[in-house]
Amino acid sequence: MSINQRISEVIHAFGDSESGFAKRIGVSSSVVFNIVNPKGRMSYPSGVMLEKLLALEKGGKVIAAEWLMRGNGEMFSNQKGFQSAEEALQYLSETIQQLKGEQRK
Repeated sequence: MSINQRISEVIHAFGDSESGFAKRIGVSSSVVFNIVNPKGRMSYPSGVMLEKLLALEKGGKVIAAEWLMRGNGEMFSNQKGFQSAEEALQYLSETIQQLKGEQRK
């Protein structure tokens, strides 16, 4: 499953439409459309978008970074796992580089 499909699952988990989810996280609906809708570009989410996704909470749980980036584990986690936004962005940056390297192979 691609990260685009996992983000689509997050949208459904929150019970939102694409435009409703865009409002929830403070981005334009075209950004969400181009990430998750097959009629869009299916572009890779930006670091800012990923940071906003990892900050979402539902029922006292947050989206698990490992699930979001790689599809490992469960969608939601009981703990944030990062002490700061910088730490989360560092993890995302390293993971993106690893995934790009894997795609080149």
